[in-house]
Amino acid sequence: MVASTVTPEWIDAGARSAEELHALYAGLASMTSPDAPPRVLWTHAREPHISVGASQDAASDLDLAACAEQGVPVVRRPLGGGSVWVDADQACFFLIQPRHVLARGHRHLFAMGLGIAMDVLRELGLEGVEARGQDVWVQGRKIMGTGAATLDEGCVFGASFLRHFPVERFLACVHAPSEGYRDWLRPALETGMTDCARQCPEPPEPAQVEAALRAVLERRFGVPVRVIEPDQDTIEQWLAAGREELEDLADGQGSPAVRDGIRVNRDNHVFETRGACGRLRLHVEGSHIARVWCEDPATTAILEEHLIGESPERLRVRSRLNGQLDARMVDEISARIDGLYRGIAAA
Repeated sequence: MVASTVTPEWIDAGARSAEELHALYAGLASMTSPDAPPRVLWTHAREPHISVGASQDAASDLDLAACAEQGVPVVRRPLGGGSVWVDADQACFFLIQPRHVLARGHRHLFAMGLGIAMDVLRELGLEGVEARGQDVWVQGRKIMGTGAATLDEGCVFGASFLRHFPVERFLACVHAPSEGYRDWLRPALETGMTDCARQCPEPPEPAQVEAALRAVLERRFGVPVRVIEPDQDTIEQWLAAGREELEDLADGQGSPAVRDGIRVNRDNHVFETRGACGRLRLHVEGSHIARVWCEDPATTAILEEHLIGESPERLRVRSRLNGQLDARMVDEISARIDGLYRGIAAA
């Protein structure tokens, strides 16, 4: 239990459109006063959508035409990270505090928010729950990504409880540089991601998740939450402020979340790029090459024989390929694989 001199406030915003959901927590955070208590905004989306990170260029990572055809809105959120699927009725919570109370800034906020999220999953009966970076994993698979942001005098941490991850629908929204790219991405998603439907005998209803979250908050703060019911004028003020934040984000420059690829989870990345050897596709698992392919079948056979299970670092790739391919091709492939791998750390 964490001692607290204040009682956290609970704000149930109900079902919201994709744009309203992200505008609401952004506006609430930006209008946070220095003396505000911790607040938990509880809400869910009325519609499935994809949320992209604050500095992410959606057009680089998603097939926006396919998203539009499927009726899947894309919203750039104030929080960091990459592309996140938010399903309809997916329970979301946002922990909002004045920035001055967080001695270590986002590190403090992530520590608190991740701890709460993991305790909720354990409360729901999930086993093997652990934090890896800013993600939550269950039995070796990612179940939750999280993000944080500072907006004026407020800091916000956000997370959601994924009841069901529709792999095929998400795949259809992802930018695919070639026909076979999604075929590689599919098994990486299926083995690297999980959801409550896979981990629980029965996927928890939103009311069960809400009860678990409130119980965890009471244990952490030492008091029950105080339920706040803002009037419509206050909600509209938060939405207006949040929409300004979202508009500013939409006008800003973005970049791919991961260059020439996608981050499935902390340990799995799938890439595809083009160079002198034609298209080169790569699946890096942890610090090793899990799969590799290029357009020339004979070259692919050599790459598979000598690189599977090896480090993607340039010197290691070159040493494995020397004498197997033309020297210029070895230089090209080793530099390209190394560049993709180093891009993971920079992302």
